[in-house]
Amino acid sequence: MHATGSQGPKNLIFSSLQYLVFLPIVTLLYWRTTGGARLTLVVLASYFFYMSWLPAYGLLLLSLTLINFAVAIAMDKTRPAGEAIEDSVDASIAVKSKEANYTSKKSLLHKGIFAFGVIVNIGTLIYYKYANFIIENVVASYNFSIAKVAPLLQIAPPVPWDKPVLDVILPLGISFFVFEFVHYLVDVYRGDKALRSFREFAAFASFFPSQIAGPIKRYKDFMDKLRTPDPLTAAQFTEGATLIVQGLFKKVAIADPLGYIISGPFASSAAMSASDAWIAAAGFCIQVYCDFSGYTDIGRGSALWLGIRLPENFNLPFFAHDLLDFWRRWHMSLSNWLRDYLYIPMGGNRISLPLQWRNLFITMVACGLWHGASWHYVVFGAIQGVGLVINREWRAVLQRSERLKEICESRPGLILSNLVLLAFIVPTYSIFRSPDIPHSINMLSSMVNFDAPCTLGYMLEKTGVIYIGMAYFLFWLVSDRLTKSEFLMSVLQTSGITTDKKTFAMPVRLASWTAACILILAAKPNEAIPFVYFQF
Repeated sequence: MHATGSQGPKNLIFSSLQYLVFLPIVTLLYWRTTGGARLTLVVLASYFFYMSWLPAYGLLLLSLTLINFAVAIAMDKTRPAGEAIEDSVDASIAVKSKEANYTSKKSLLHKGIFAFGVIVNIGTLIYYKYANFIIENVVASYNFSIAKVAPLLQIAPPVPWDKPVLDVILPLGISFFVFEFVHYLVDVYRGDKALRSFREFAAFASFFPSQIAGPIKRYKDFMDKLRTPDPLTAAQFTEGATLIVQGLFKKVAIADPLGYIISGPFASSAAMSASDAWIAAAGFCIQVYCDFSGYTDIGRGSALWLGIRLPENFNLPFFAHDLLDFWRRWHMSLSNWLRDYLYIPMGGNRISLPLQWRNLFITMVACGLWHGASWHYVVFGAIQGVGLVINREWRAVLQRSERLKEICESRPGLILSNLVLLAFIVPTYSIFRSPDIPHSINMLSSMVNFDAPCTLGYMLEKTGVIYIGMAYFLFWLVSDRLTKSEFLMSVLQTSGITTDKKTFAMPVRLASWTAACILILAAKPNEAIPFVYFQF
C-alpha cells in the first residue's frame, strides 16, 4: 500500500512555489465572484489542487461526496414523526396501532439509510488504509495456528498461505474527509437538516486549505462562514499572510532539516547511544509539531484570505502540564471528533469509573490506529490510553487534597509537571515514529545505553537548525512582547509619536516576515517535501 501518488513538479503542496502562485490567483478570482459562481470556483480550485497529485483521487472524493449528499437527503425524507400519534387522542386503537407500525417501519428505514452511509464511509477507509494490514494479520494468524495445531493432531501441516498484497494507493487525506463525512451523517441523523445545495456540500467536502491534512471541519460552522465570508480587510490579509509565512518557516526551516537528521536513527536496527536516542526522539516531536502545525498555519492563513476562519488545531501542546491537557492542545480537531463521536456515545463520563477507563483506552487505541495500519500505532494509542487513565486518577487525588493541589499549581510544580509530561511524550512518540515494533524497542532500549558516543549533536550543529529555530523563536518572542507592551506605547506617546498597538504591530509583523523568509532561505531548501500527515 502506497502512501501517496507519484510526486512530480505539478503536485500542489503548501510549501511549493506552485502553491504560492495558485493561492493568489484563487483569492483574486474568489473576491471577483459571488454566489453560485464563487462556490463553483471553490470546488473547481479544490479539485484541481487535490487531483494534481493523482486524478483518481478526485474520482473517489467526488463519489463519496455524491453518496453522502444523497444519504443525508434520504435520511431527511425518512425522518420519524412520532408526535402525530400522541396528538390523536380521539383516534381508535386500531388506527393508532397502524400509525405506530408505520412510524416504526419509517424509523427502521431511517436507521438503515444512516447505517448504509456510515458503512460506505468506514468501509472505504478500511479498504484503502487497512486492507493489507488486515490480510497480513489474518494470514499470519492462520499460518501460526496450523503450525501449532498440526503436530498435536499428528498430521502433516497444510501448506502455509501466501500473503496476497493489494496494490492500493492510499488517497491523500482520506482519514480527514471520511471523518468529516461521518460527522455530517451523524449530525443529520441526530436531527440537523441535510444540505440541499450540492455545490455547498462539495465545497465543504473538498475545501483545499483543509483538504489533505485537516483541521477536521464541522459542517454547520463551515457553511455559515462559506455563505457569509468575512470581508478581506487589511487586518485579515495581514493575519493570513503571517500564518502562511509562519507555517512555511516551521515546515521548511525546522521540520524538514530535523526530518533529515533523525531519519537515520529511526531506520537503523543497531543500538545507539542514549544521547542520540533522546535527540532523535525529541527531534521527531519538534519535527512533527512544526510540520503539522505548519500545515495548519498555511491552511488557516489561506482560508482567511477567502474570508473563512478555520478552527485552530494546536495550542502550544508541549507547554501543557499533564497528558489530558496535552491532548486538548494537540491536533484539537481530531481530539474533539473522537470525544464527540466515539468517547461520549460510548458513555463518556456518565457511567461507572471502570467503564470510563475502558472508554478512554478504546478512544486512544482508535486514535493510534487512525494514524496508520501498523501495530506500533496501536501500541502508541494503548500507551496514551493508559497514561490518560492514570492522569485522570491523579487529578482526582489533587481534588481531594487542597495542599497537594496548591503545591502542584505553584510555578515550580507546573515546571515539574511539564518535565514529567515531556519525559512521557518523547519516548512514546518515538514508538509513533518508528517503522515497526522492533525498531521501537531498539529506540527505547537505546535511551538507557550510556556507553556509546553521541553523533547526532554534530549533525544538528552542522545543519544550523538549532540556531535558526532559536533565532526565530527569540525574534517572535520579542516582537510579540513589543506589540503588547503598555510601557513601549507610553514611551512612544511621550516622544510625540501617536500610534496604537494595532498600527504599531504592522511594521513588527513585516520585520517578522522578513526574518522568517531570510531564515527559510538559510535552511537551503532544495525541494518541497510532502508533509508528514499526508500519510495519515
